[in-house]
Amino acid sequence: MIGLHPDVVLAITNASITRANASITRAVVAETPMQHHEKLGSLMTCVPIMCLLALAWAVQHFRKESMHPKSTPYLILCTLSFAACSASMHMLNKVTVALTGAPSTLTTVQMAIAVILTMVLNGQEVLMADRKKLMYWCVVPLMYAGMLNSSLMGYQYLSLSLVTVFRNLAPLVTIAVENTVMDVEHRQKITMPIVGALLMMIAGAVVFNHGQAESTWIGLGMITVNTLMAIGDRLLQRRLLVSECQDLPLSACMTLNNSLGMLPTFAMAYALHEVDGYSSHVFAWTDPATLVLVVLSGVMGLGIGTFGLMCQRAMTATSFQVVQNASKVTVVVIGVYIFGDNLHGATRGFGMALSLLGSLAYGIAKAMDAAPAAPSAAVPEKGERQTLLGGKSPFAAAVGPFAKNLVSLGLNVDTKLPK
Repeated sequence: MIGLHPDVVLAITNASITRANASITRAVVAETPMQHHEKLGSLMTCVPIMCLLALAWAVQHFRKESMHPKSTPYLILCTLSFAACSASMHMLNKVTVALTGAPSTLTTVQMAIAVILTMVLNGQEVLMADRKKLMYWCVVPLMYAGMLNSSLMGYQYLSLSLVTVFRNLAPLVTIAVENTVMDVEHRQKITMPIVGALLMMIAGAVVFNHGQAESTWIGLGMITVNTLMAIGDRLLQRRLLVSECQDLPLSACMTLNNSLGMLPTFAMAYALHEVDGYSSHVFAWTDPATLVLVVLSGVMGLGIGTFGLMCQRAMTATSFQVVQNASKVTVVVIGVYIFGDNLHGATRGFGMALSLLGSLAYGIAKAMDAAPAAPSAAVPEKGERQTLLGGKSPFAAAVGPFAKNLVSLGLNVDTKLPK
């Protein structure tokens, strides 16, 4: 038998070890046991939710006499639909970012789904929109893309529970920025109930985050950037909606936001080397279950806009704040049971409770502060006594995918300021 040269044997051995290590690395990157558990948990939660929502709204369609827009069953259906979509969106974003490792790519896919659904729902209105106003609106998509990208990137560094706690601190940034750049007439009032609620949220965040790893502060930075982007997006849109782009259909605005926003978003994916990571996550991008979750994230984003504005049309401001807070509690429960978030110990539980109660108190304080002292029949109702959309058609909801970023900050992109 002719023996091989020792150097050849060594080279063959090293090549075999390298291939084996590469195979193991690909398997780990593709899907860890924990990620597999999260994926199955998300599927087993979101698919039944979507089926139940479709069934419930099919029943409403055929029983409009007993489930008309002013009926209690209709209000309950809108409320449950919004809460379900809101909690599901958090879960889907978290699991898809973990599986693919590509938040900007996921944002691009979600934007594409939004464009397709918006055009299917109201393509003619978009095509008939004023071309000059559309040109003015082209400055918005960059800020809009930054807002969505920073939102998904936060899931790389934070658990769902921490996302909830840190997002509850968003009003601190909102108040600071708006009271700096807005004129006196439109600045937010700082009342004692609002101060008390903010202090409660800060205390909850400090207590909950005590002893956490330093990486969570990277996530806090992402949430802060996301809040600033959302405020900038809101202010820019409000300016255009009351001046250069007045009466431009919201469907056209959202189509531009998502279609043009895909360009800087994919550029960010390339700059962050997400494209280079596609091969190491090839299992996720070819796994039918993961692709279903990605598509569901786009659909649930549309659902948040749809059902959120339906709720605002049918209920008062305080009631809607309660619904939003209930969805946050659901997100925390999902984080514990599906994603393994650590809420063990009285300190962490107390911190979370403080944060959620502070968020609820802040929302109610804002709504009550906007309520008139003595509304009369001759004056249109405002504030807490008025349904949030003032009877506006809910179609605008269908063109508001991913409006959760603004709703969670207490921002309303549909608000039009007086000239």
